[in-house]
Amino acid sequence: MHPINNTSIFKSFIFNSSITRIFIGFLVLYLIVSFLFTGLYLLLIESSSATFLEILKHSILSSFNFGTAKELAGNDAYFIIKFIHKVIALLLSTIFTATVVLKFFYLPTFFVFKEKCNYLQESNELIITLYNSINIFVTDCHVRVYGREESLDVNGAKALQNINNNQPIFEKIYPFMEMHLATRLRVGFKEGDVLYKWLKEKDFKDKKLDIIILIKANASKIDSSVYEVHKYSIDSKDITKTVDYYGPNSIDLDYDDYSKSKGWEEFDK
Repeated sequence: MHPINNTSIFKSFIFNSSITRIFIGFLVLYLIVSFLFTGLYLLLIESSSATFLEILKHSILSSFNFGTAKELAGNDAYFIIKFIHKVIALLLSTIFTATVVLKFFYLPTFFVFKEKCNYLQESNELIITLYNSINIFVTDCHVRVYGREESLDVNGAKALQNINNNQPIFEKIYPFMEMHLATRLRVGFKEGDVLYKWLKEKDFKDKKLDIIILIKANASKIDSSVYEVHKYSIDSKDITKTVDYYGPNSIDLDYDDYSKSKGWEEFDK
């Protein structure tokens, strides 16, 4: 079911937060855990002779997974509370590490493509439909579409050849790509082109044609450029597995919330 949302609440918070905000947030969380367990140690460890400051120091060090100088008590209640404290501290450290990795080293998959391309015979256009599935504003989205066809080299061996003299068969820059706003790439061609022979004349002689989409863009709050590749493989034995010989279904926009636009249920049909 479309539209797909590839941004969980956690991911959205991380991508839209600065590293300073993340560090401060986790610092506050660690301190809250420290004060909570300080209260538990004071309430439940009757045999402890430690002062409040010693217990607070012990709790803070344990929360940050640092070693403590001495034990507060030797009874079972202390052991149970300390064990739970260590487990929670370990979970916090794991989540913090995952957050840093997600912020700096993980780049989500932004774009979702329609299962098939559409071919408009009247205007000789191959239409590729996609949308941004991440709750992050994408700008300066540079889209290039290439074609790559099976061929034979000078020795008669099978090879691959980029059509259109290695130039894109479609190229455009979209200023904005908002979440759940469908975009259609209209790849035009004329009589005699490779796409015309494939889609109009169906003159392909048991070969395959790859349509490769390269997307490069900028995304707010992410420290690296967005770069994605998508490929449609058109098999001459059954073109309809990849291309529908009719226009794409319309999506009636809801300008307040694109995800509520009418027609998403027909997106892949």
